[in-house]
Amino acid sequence: MMFSPINRIFSVILCCGLLMTTANAQNQDASAPKYVFTLEDVVHLAKEQSNAAIAARHQFRSSYYRYRAYKASYLPQVTLTTSPTTYDHSIYTVNSANGGDFQSQEVTRNTFTSSAGLNVSQEVALTGGSVSLMSDFRRVQNLTSKNTDYTTSPLRLLFSQPLNGYNQLKWEKKIEPLRYEEAKQYYIAQLEMVSAVATTRFFNLASAQIALTMAEVNLANNKELYDISKGRYMIGTIAEDALLQMELRYMQAESALSTAQIEIELARMSLRSYLGFRDNVVIELNINPGVPALKIPSDKALEYALHNSPDVISYNRQILDAEQAAARAKSQKGVTMSLSASYGLNKTATEFNQAYSPRFDDAQGVALSISIPILDWNQSRNRYRQAKSQQEMIQTQMEQSTTDFQQQVFLQVMQFNMQEKQVYINAKADTVAQKGYEVARQRYFTGKVNVTDLNIADDAKNAAKQKYILELGTYWQYYYRVRQYTLFDFLNNKPLDVNFDDIIGE
Repeated sequence: MMFSPINRIFSVILCCGLLMTTANAQNQDASAPKYVFTLEDVVHLAKEQSNAAIAARHQFRSSYYRYRAYKASYLPQVTLTTSPTTYDHSIYTVNSANGGDFQSQEVTRNTFTSSAGLNVSQEVALTGGSVSLMSDFRRVQNLTSKNTDYTTSPLRLLFSQPLNGYNQLKWEKKIEPLRYEEAKQYYIAQLEMVSAVATTRFFNLASAQIALTMAEVNLANNKELYDISKGRYMIGTIAEDALLQMELRYMQAESALSTAQIEIELARMSLRSYLGFRDNVVIELNINPGVPALKIPSDKALEYALHNSPDVISYNRQILDAEQAAARAKSQKGVTMSLSASYGLNKTATEFNQAYSPRFDDAQGVALSISIPILDWNQSRNRYRQAKSQQEMIQTQMEQSTTDFQQQVFLQVMQFNMQEKQVYINAKADTVAQKGYEVARQRYFTGKVNVTDLNIADDAKNAAKQKYILELGTYWQYYYRVRQYTLFDFLNNKPLDVNFDDIIGE
């Protein structure tokens, strides 16, 4: 196969440009610290300091504080309210009865009022009502008459209870703990997703690292073969086209080395960025060529997934959310009622001390509120029908999602269990291809094979090595995906767990 001088010159210029680019990158990395990481090291670092892991921790903290706020809603709430300065200058109408006639009189109000109150309230989870214990004080100064009145209520008990059958606290007690459990399991699953991404980038760099090593070896081999070919051409044992093929092969090896140097820098940058390194560090990998003899039982994996997965918890929580919405809409349909009752003490006096004297008047009351829609154009009924339809739709969707989830778990486990054999086959193919190339190379030295057969063996050797690394990376990606679905460590035979106290930091 003949190549023109112009093609040769272009190839040489291209190789020189690539070499200059990689040389600059290597000069910049010469003073950078170097680390040698295994896959376990990379996964651990990704879980600790990657941006994805940090974002997952913040998301979990947000869910934790939401849960804390929910728990606090069941505790007594103490509130102090005060209005220290209220000035009122206005005219209002006073109606009075004189005999059988009603008379109206315009009265000028010119007052300065100060008030304060202390309220202790407690939600009643059993009924959905609330109980409050209050104490308040009010001082009214009439700026026109110069009189001052003190009104006090040292103690007042108030109970309020809706009678529409909907208990908000009851639903929250069902949903919020489930939502928090979902957040915890989702955080663990997010870490396994981080592990899977880190594994992908690890093997991208591993592939680039091996490609660079092969490119360096290939360049040395092709240089040696090219030098031998030149000698044979000089003595007339090979034709010119064979020499030109070997020369082209040597130039292609130079170009491949430059490309491999660029690819490994890009792969290092990708992994370094994902691991959260801000400094320019050089990462080298220690690749374990073997895989554990592990077979995951599909039934066990499905059992763990249905018990641990945040997706399954989310399905159940969404169904409860829909049921709550339907119950709320039903409670607002038709007649609604609420009951409130209060009992306490109060007193009014012109002196502060007298306002808190031992003799107080009773203050008590009961109120029943009833709301009856006369004409609402079926708004409340349609809202209930909408909520009920939404509940049935979500129920159907969640049943389908659960089925799809089970199938996905089964598929992931099946792919993982099959991948061990793929790794073994490609490891064997890699060994055979390496030996085949060495045999072809030695036979070329003795003139028993031509350059075409040698190049075919060389390409097969390179392809086999890359395919083996690809299958090895796929094995570990499948493994971390299975862990993400099941939240179970099958190598150590224990559930995945996280110290959430360390994440919360309290």
